[in-house]
Amino acid sequence: MFKKGLLFVMLLTTFAFAAVACGGGNDTSEPAPAENGGQAPQEGATGGDAGNAEATSLYNANCMACHATDLAGGGNFPSLQNVGSKYDAGEIAGIITNGRNGMPAFQGKLTEDEINVLSQWLAAKK
Repeated sequence: MFKKGLLFVMLLTTFAFAAVACGGGNDTSEPAPAENGGQAPQEGATGGDAGNAEATSLYNANCMACHATDLAGGGNFPSLQNVGSKYDAGEIAGIITNGRNGMPAFQGKLTEDEINVLSQWLAAKK
């Protein structure tokens, strides 16, 4: 039983470090504004089309650990709730592709199509 408990603690610690490693640091730049007027998106309720379902899935798998379920960010992680009012889809795609201010680059981790779906979805958050 002790070994299972120790394994659980080790896995939990590893997950916590992985989430923190997503970005952060001593970024003094202005974070991206919150999207969706400060309203949390309802899980699975992104508009109903396949692009939104794919974008939501991509966000949950790649962004949620740092930017939160409701896109609100927190700590060293900027909110994405209104990111579309600050950046257009092309600019967002560039940030996702190349990383920025502690955010890792997703080039090679996501396909160009996946980055485009995600950036279009985020650009609509105004």
